[in-house]
Amino acid sequence: MPKRIQDLPEEYHSNQRRLAQAIGRRMRVRREQLALTQEHLRARMELEQVFMSRTQYSRLENGYALPNAAELIALRAILAVTFDWLLGTGE
Repeated sequence: MPKRIQDLPEEYHSNQRRLAQAIGRRMRVRREQLALTQEHLRARMELEQVFMSRTQYSRLENGYALPNAAELIALRAILAVTFDWLLGTGE
């Protein structure tokens, strides 16, 4: 782990984990509402020019990783939600 990341307070890391878990839960709920499998959602992401392995998608949905900007943009479009909803800053 890079030193600059190791030096961050634990509060930062716990906030990152909580955010990743919240986004992952929202992704799963909305994907299931749309009756999409993870594979179908990943295929739609490829149509948006965002390529992601099954492992990476699983890590996002299970709250172990945060999506990058391109992934957020594609997810917002595919899931037909707002950024605020996806990030948990609005309902």
